[in-house]
Amino acid sequence: MSHTIEQTRNKEPMWFFDRNYRYFREIFPEIIDLSSDVLIYRDNLKRVKISCLEVSRYTTLISLSLAFTACPKIPPVTMTIRLYHDAEVADVVSYQNITRLIAPYFSSEKETDANHKRQANLLLYELLSGCVRKQSLELM
Repeated sequence: MSHTIEQTRNKEPMWFFDRNYRYFREIFPEIIDLSSDVLIYRDNLKRVKISCLEVSRYTTLISLSLAFTACPKIPPVTMTIRLYHDAEVADVVSYQNITRLIAPYFSSEKETDANHKRQANLLLYELLSGCVRKQSLELM
């Protein structure tokens, strides 16, 4: 007998927003109180530099710069990210100086370029998860 279960969850979950926030807190524990400091993560492949751009009551706007020290010919990656401390999520606002990333649910063309916001947030997830894995391997 075959049973079907109706899927009620979203087909494109946004799990990476809260995961990115948790990774930021793990890599940079002082990021919540960041005001004018610069935070740096470094390993043998890359250097991640975080700078504070704006602090408000519930959010912090940060600039992230990723440079590949092992491969200097690769151009650096730059992102502007808003951290929502009350909701505990991180959202990429701009990527490589491209602002106004449009979320797919605000676009009428769901299958075209409107996916840039999702892709930028997934790239941030890959970057941060790599840093967390590297830190945990170094602790072993």
